Amino acid sequence: MSAFSPCGGRLASLACGLVLAAPVAAAVHVVTANPDMTFTPASLVIHQHDTVRFVNGGGLHNVHADDNSFVCGLDCNLHTAPSAQPWQVSRRFDRLGTLGYYCDAHGSTSSGMRGEITVIDRILVDGFDGAP
Repeated sequence: MSAFSPCGGRLASLACGLVLAAPVAAAVHVVTANPDMTFTPASLVIHQHDTVRFVNGGGLHNVHADDNSFVCGLDCNLHTAPSAQPWQVSRRFDRLGTLGYYCDAHGSTSSGMRGEITVIDRILVDGFDGAP
């Protein structure tokens, strides 16, 4: 007598595994704007729907996305200019791909104080290789 398996067959097992898998919580990553006019880390790879918290670690800074999707200083609404006050702002990244950012006071879309975030798909990288 065999035990009943609700996930019979290779394709059904894959689909069932995706349905029965516990949801993975989105992570929060920290990028610091430093007094030496750098971002740490300067390059970051995150999963889709993760959040990045930008923190002013000292100096006159803000964070400005290359595509203008956000400009943040003390906040991302009214006070977006570079500020020497301690600030931190968070942005959630839902779109796959690479997005550059820079400090308006010390960088641009091509040089100076800048960094980049690469957003990858969690499903295609977290252990899924299609093997039986």
